[in-house]
Amino acid sequence: MATPVLDFTKFTFTAEEIRAVKELLWDEVIQAPEVSLIHTIFEGIEYDKEIGFIGKGGLVGVAQQTGDGDPVAQAYSISTRKIKWTPKGWEILIHQKRVDIEATAAVYSMKTGTSYNDFTSSDYMNIILEALANSVKDFIIRLFWFNDTAEDNIANGGKLTAGIDKKYFTMIDGFWKQLLLQLTANPKQKVTIAENAAATYALQELTPANSKTYLQSLRYKAPLQVRNSKTAMIICTQSVYDAYEQSLQGTTIESMYTNLTEGVKTLKIGRIPLMPIPTWDAMIAEFYDNGTKLNNPHRALFISKDLVAVGVDSISAFGDMKVWYNDDQRKVKVEAMGKADAKILNPALFQLAI
Repeated sequence: MATPVLDFTKFTFTAEEIRAVKELLWDEVIQAPEVSLIHTIFEGIEYDKEIGFIGKGGLVGVAQQTGDGDPVAQAYSISTRKIKWTPKGWEILIHQKRVDIEATAAVYSMKTGTSYNDFTSSDYMNIILEALANSVKDFIIRLFWFNDTAEDNIANGGKLTAGIDKKYFTMIDGFWKQLLLQLTANPKQKVTIAENAAATYALQELTPANSKTYLQSLRYKAPLQVRNSKTAMIICTQSVYDAYEQSLQGTTIESMYTNLTEGVKTLKIGRIPLMPIPTWDAMIAEFYDNGTKLNNPHRALFISKDLVAVGVDSISAFGDMKVWYNDDQRKVKVEAMGKADAKILNPALFQLAI
């Protein structure tokens, strides 16, 4: 017998105490912002595909040439560069049999008679799909930001917490992998957060004053193209945001807020909005813990949204769950699949505090 997708062994309800699984209370789930808020989405990316960019032209304008000979032309060129989408396929596939949950409280929400084994429209299934929707939101952030094709567990020289299955982290090279590689090529794009290198959880705690200093340094050291971009943003861990908010206590903090979307306010530094991503904090705490410290728990990226690109075959693929009952196997199945990749479109145009 397989393990139920939703573990009802923690509950001891009787038929009289619960008739619908949907009566159970949900734990609060940390949800990431909408994908479109911090990424630029390119759809129709199904195969390896190159995109070319035209850059800046060279110098022109010299002293006028005199004399009887032919004037000498000036050398002139326009820089170009390219990126290559290399999308990888992903899938979500979940199976569940009626017999696996027969002895649990979930059975009270099931059908009887000829539809005995088909619980696709049951309250139990509704809860699974609701939970799955939140898991997919986490998957999107984990895929685009934390994936690294060379990642491994700490015991094998990687950064993943012991016991974490690396197959959930090695599909593509996500944004963190790309950003850190660029810092190796150009260390000037880095603002060092000293607390990240500390040896214990306690010593890694970020102080309000330091958070403010790091963010100010991030802002003023960034390339002018980023600082002047209309879509400039600072994406950060909740730890950086909270410490910065504390540093503003005693000031006219209301003037420091800006509207991200209708009904959603956030702090800003100068005119640049701060976008805290609590999912980053949660994932770092769960997946990048060596037992005494976390791997870079405080992070802040100053970049233009236009450059944080995700390539997908279809963005709707992440929410397009197919649910069906297989008569032959007597299983209810849930499936989703698609292709995706992540690219920093211009690695020279960001500033990272880490």
